[in-house]
Amino acid sequence: MGYIALYRKYRPNTFSSIIGQENVTKILKNQIKNGKISHAYLFSGTRGTGKTSAAKVFARAINCLNPQDGEPCNECEVCKGILNGNITDVIEMDAASNNSVENIRQIRQEVVYATVDVKYRVYIIDEVHMLTTSAFNALLKTLEEPPENVVFILATTEQHKIPVTILSRCLKFDFNRLSEEDLYNRIKFVLESENVKYEDEACKYIAKLADGAARDALSILDRCISETGDTLKYEDVQNIVGAIDKNTINTVIESILNYDSIKALEAVDSVIKKGKDLRQFTFEVTSEFLNRLVKSKDEDTSRYINIIDRLSSLDNDLKSTTRKEIVLKACIVQLCNLNSNSSNTNIVPNTNVDEAYIKKIQALENKVNELQEYIKNGIVSNVENNNVVKEEKPKVNVVKSVSNTPDVKVEDLTEFPNTEELKKAIVEKGKIKVFSALASAKIYIDDVVRIITKNNFAYNILKTDESIDTIATALYEKYKVNKNMILELRGANEESISKIEKVLKDNNIEYTKLD
Repeated sequence: MGYIALYRKYRPNTFSSIIGQENVTKILKNQIKNGKISHAYLFSGTRGTGKTSAAKVFARAINCLNPQDGEPCNECEVCKGILNGNITDVIEMDAASNNSVENIRQIRQEVVYATVDVKYRVYIIDEVHMLTTSAFNALLKTLEEPPENVVFILATTEQHKIPVTILSRCLKFDFNRLSEEDLYNRIKFVLESENVKYEDEACKYIAKLADGAARDALSILDRCISETGDTLKYEDVQNIVGAIDKNTINTVIESILNYDSIKALEAVDSVIKKGKDLRQFTFEVTSEFLNRLVKSKDEDTSRYINIIDRLSSLDNDLKSTTRKEIVLKACIVQLCNLNSNSSNTNIVPNTNVDEAYIKKIQALENKVNELQEYIKNGIVSNVENNNVVKEEKPKVNVVKSVSNTPDVKVEDLTEFPNTEELKKAIVEKGKIKVFSALASAKIYIDDVVRIITKNNFAYNILKTDESIDTIATALYEKYKVNKNMILELRGANEESISKIEKVLKDNNIEYTKLD
């Protein structure tokens, strides 16, 4: 016989060898010992948790000629026949490919006949939620009043898709998502059985990648064993599965925590250039932040929670976009400006502005410009009959001001509730620079649109005609808002501005003073 995959070779053949499901196996064993076999069971749980394996063990145990404490002996003629697939009274059916009413009608015709070699005829219907409505209706009557020698075992990963009429006629068991510790122990058992040396770190990493599924863990392990030498090493596993090294993950995390957009984007660029899976990258960054949240001090907790919340929504964004690189980079810039005091993005004031800080800002601006140019080159223009269709842009009057003693108080203004959606619309237009500047701003809409920021650099970006035009167009297209605009710089640190001007003069850099 040819090579057998590890997940098949080490499929549990007794209840005791099914890991992490003691809450299910204990009840099933007691039913077998007491002879109280139900006519229909529903095994529900995520992939790779042992639903089908438990169904097969149960089918052997209730028919075993020599059961031992509710377990099948796996040695008698019946057990061996079921294991080899030679007994026709134990039928395993995949509802994903046999989901029609005709398939269920065939079952209804078969159940009336007596069994040949075993006490119970067992139907194991995998992915039962895939049955059509007509098929469920056809199954309903049989489940309600089945012959005494027939047992149905329905397995599903999506219990909510099964009709209530079916659920009410089944004995339900929920299979737990497997813990990393359970998977780790199982991986070690398989490696020792296969006489393969290993590093503990490699086993733990595979257990983490499996995401609660034993089958996934053994599939990953199978691939790693076939591509490594005598010893399964952590670094080899990382290379095989295309993982991002820990140093890169830590660099991104430390850059976010230190509000360093430049360094964070450089690390993200290295991930993109290596062709890594960006959703896997997001998962690993999120996992590390979760680990740090558990160990964090009280004053850090709110910021970690805000970051994790944003990363969770990033994963959904990456699912639905074709421009994953742009969405990821935009999110990283946003996270680098995320304050611990609010779920909104607020730039943390930097009162120690020096030459190194200026250089960082300039480098970030250059990178944003490159990114923006990349987007422009990648966007296909709307062309109809060889004529470019120009979108209508609203005309607004703009008042720009620097005010430390504003005449209108913030608490008297109405904050725009859709700021985050507006920012996404601006990212989709490729205006990353404007998006980054808005991260430190608040938007209010009453009789006018009022944008208030306390960050000098953000103000200088927002006050340009191009930025104003971008914001006004996005407001009009998405929300039909076409109002005059007031752009204000409030609470700016005068000393910081003086230091910035001094650094710019010392480096012979031309600049324009604030209005």
